[in-house]
Amino acid sequence: MDRFTTDMELQHVLAALWGYYGLPPAQLSGFYYANATGGYLQNGSYTIRGRSQALSNALAEVIEERGGKILYNTPVERVTVRNGRVTGVVTAGGETLPARTVVSNASARTLMTRMIDREHLPAGSVETIEALSPSISSFIVWLGLNRDLRGKVEGFSTHVASGRGPEEDYRSFIKGKVDTGPFSVSLYDNLYEGYSTPGTSSVMLLFLCGYAPWQRFEKAYLAGDKTAYLQEKNRWRDILIRRAEERVIPRLSSMIEVAEAATPLTNLRYTGNPGGAIYGFEQSMDNAYMNRIDNRLPVEGLYLAGAWGSPGGGYSGAIIGGQDAFGKILQDWGA
Repeated sequence: MDRFTTDMELQHVLAALWGYYGLPPAQLSGFYYANATGGYLQNGSYTIRGRSQALSNALAEVIEERGGKILYNTPVERVTVRNGRVTGVVTAGGETLPARTVVSNASARTLMTRMIDREHLPAGSVETIEALSPSISSFIVWLGLNRDLRGKVEGFSTHVASGRGPEEDYRSFIKGKVDTGPFSVSLYDNLYEGYSTPGTSSVMLLFLCGYAPWQRFEKAYLAGDKTAYLQEKNRWRDILIRRAEERVIPRLSSMIEVAEAATPLTNLRYTGNPGGAIYGFEQSMDNAYMNRIDNRLPVEGLYLAGAWGSPGGGYSGAIIGGQDAFGKILQDWGA
């Protein structure tokens, strides 16, 4: 951006969407930012009516209509390999499912370091994966309000800036400075009428977050002891509610009927992503687009689809990654 303007405030405005990609301008791939932001500026943004779960449901319906079967609550523990190519997977329950092709949307690091015996991997491939950094995580608060705010509060998604610039904001996220860092407020009912039950509203507060502030709770959390963890989670939740009330939705706290929060440890628990990463690997200059990890992994018949592969995180990134993996499978099958 220095080639086009030296006005720092203008640079901050032009870089305002960096949080959607997980790295500040000094570390983020400029090509990736330009491509994704260009698409947004040219085509606008969209939401899925009926909440994001509707997309997952639609995809599941297509799979089952075409004869596929979905196994829910069935973690895969291991990918089996023989003579350099995949032969199937083994579930946590010990069941072996034979397969000609395995497509994984799990963390690529977990896949390569824990789910495949190293003897089946080319020299250096594990080290290459381990050198890549997981993305930033998130702290989210969901609120159910006992009042209809549709049209009474401006905008659907409001970003509350700190005024210190993206590099300092990124450091605030990494250190967990929830009381001073930037955050966003999303009022879903401004998207379309009928999102919430009549007379109520749904709100989300988002603070991007590094894993370090929550790592100290990890051992106890995974062991089922959440006492200290819940105290800290509730403290962060209350801080974000107070700040949203001061800056975006007056008297917010008096309308709350339901409040729930999710931390990087929540993300870790439900996705298995290292550090609770929400964008897969970072979109760093050495791991974006042309340099991004390939969705065709160095084991015949094994592919990535999702945030950890190419092009990376987000709805669009995951869907494009799935399309790319499918294309590579067809090529390898000679179709």
